[in-house]
Amino acid sequence: MTGSYAFPRVQVIPQPSRASLRIDGTERVGYEFGLGFPRPFLFPVIGHSGALLTRLGHPNPVGHEHHRSIWFGHQRLGGVNFWEEKPGTDIKVRHRQVSLYHDGTPWGGLVADLDWWAHGQTLLNHRLILVIEPLGETDFALDLQSRFEVPPGGGPIELGQTNFGFLGVRVAKTLSERFGGGQLVSADGTTSEEKLFGKRFRWVDYSGPSAPAIHEGICFMDHPANPGHPTHWHVRGDGWMSAAFNLASSHSLAAGHPLDLRYRLLIHHGPADPNLLDRAWREFAATPPYAVAPAQRNQLAALQRGTPAA
Repeated sequence: MTGSYAFPRVQVIPQPSRASLRIDGTERVGYEFGLGFPRPFLFPVIGHSGALLTRLGHPNPVGHEHHRSIWFGHQRLGGVNFWEEKPGTDIKVRHRQVSLYHDGTPWGGLVADLDWWAHGQTLLNHRLILVIEPLGETDFALDLQSRFEVPPGGGPIELGQTNFGFLGVRVAKTLSERFGGGQLVSADGTTSEEKLFGKRFRWVDYSGPSAPAIHEGICFMDHPANPGHPTHWHVRGDGWMSAAFNLASSHSLAAGHPLDLRYRLLIHHGPADPNLLDRAWREFAATPPYAVAPAQRNQLAALQRGTPAA
């Protein structure tokens, strides 16, 4: 064995029905895609302290089963409700495959292919690029880059006006304003559900106690390349936040004209510091999109930031 091998700081390890995203050997995020679930989702999300920063479901466990930590959904996609989960229907966001795992330094990730399926057909193809990157000693970024496309030969799809969609985040109970000691804050310093709901900001943060005497949080960032940036926000004091892409209006998708959306979740140690978070948003805004670099001789395909060389 040669001495040229550099052990990757970030690893994405396949496991039965899930993938484990690890920094320095410790799982920080799980990508769950088991066939028994109506959609893939991210759980757990583990802060520097070792505490869980998201949860499955509302603190009242009845009626919010679709709140799966971090998940994709949409209430009015082609007239179909992909937000709630209705037993006895075939409405699902189906995980088809992980087509690429990327280990590396300073970041790593995976590429997953999803189908938004209803009434016996795929309404929308979804390619998700999920990347985790350590930031300093305590924080890390989780990038979720999506391309939504109408299948070849499919008709136009309308994303109807709604508060619900595309990406939702349910924080841990102790981080919530209503049931814990947490606080919502926006990029301009606005706080509380009442003042943030329906407004447009480049980022929104939910922070609070994750353990005794420990504060951690999740800053949800909207990329300036996203249509309609800065996005409207659907936030609740009971512990959730969502970039509401269609809150103000509908949006139509046609074959050959994909919708690209980029979001970053910054998992941070300590209370929200608007100046530091704004600096982090600017770094995200300047980050090129991810692309797949084709496999070369004796090498696997890989992720890279920016357009692959021809």
